[in-house]
Amino acid sequence: MLELFADYVEGDVGQPALVLSARRPSETSLNAIDKSLSAFGYGADAFVQATTLPLDRAAEGGDIPLDAQALFLLVEAVDPLMIICTDGEAAEALGAAYRADLQADSATRVFGRPAVLFSKLDSLMDSDAGKQRAWKLLKSLPRR
Repeated sequence: MLELFADYVEGDVGQPALVLSARRPSETSLNAIDKSLSAFGYGADAFVQATTLPLDRAAEGGDIPLDAQALFLLVEAVDPLMIICTDGEAAEALGAAYRADLQADSATRVFGRPAVLFSKLDSLMDSDAGKQRAWKLLKSLPRR
């Protein structure tokens, strides 16, 4: 099933977390997520990353986002224990896929899974106060 989404997914499937973004987040954001999941007992590289737009935007069809049904299939194919949306566009797309009213900058549950939804995680990484807000939300995820 995931072969259908090869242009949208990177990382080893079978990891406990799915990091969902419209476009690939910054290395700083990915590093913060990686360190948080490691601190929660999941080890390093404990997430698979997916984007709603193809990872290679220069490729043919690189501007075609996943629709709600395709995103639902992608998430269910990955079958993560938890979901982290790094931007508002991804949170909105996830809400459409699961027919749920999801609020950015909150911790919630999506189809029974713990989820953290950021409006702009990359921007939060620019200041100490932003990093503290991000950490506060990430701490809501389950420990191993």
